[in-house]
Amino acid sequence: MTGASANGDGLLDLEAAAGAAATEAERAPYTFAYKDRRYEVPAMAGWELKTVRAVALGDLEGALGELIGDDYDRLCDAGLKLGELTFLFQSMGALQGGFSSLPNSGRAARRGSTPTSKR
Repeated sequence: MTGASANGDGLLDLEAAAGAAATEAERAPYTFAYKDRRYEVPAMAGWELKTVRAVALGDLEGALGELIGDDYDRLCDAGLKLGELTFLFQSMGALQGGFSSLPNSGRAARRGSTPTSKR
């Protein structure tokens, strides 16, 4: 790689450069309340790819669990409904410039190649 780099030796330090860009953008976490308790979800720019993948595959429970940790059990115990969970992700996406619609839940595709035609 040539040109500008994050660490000066021609190698981009992706973690450091992205962290600096996120700090500059100062993306605020997404906060919401449910049954008089406040919760906070990190800004989408800070989500790990496994969390983004969970959302893409329709695993909103898994994604939210990764984002808020033990607070997810509190939400479940408080009676969080599927429609509320879906609305939460739609709201986060609309506010933070992420996804505009969510996929249908389904089985994850197997990794590897998929034949395009039979002979």
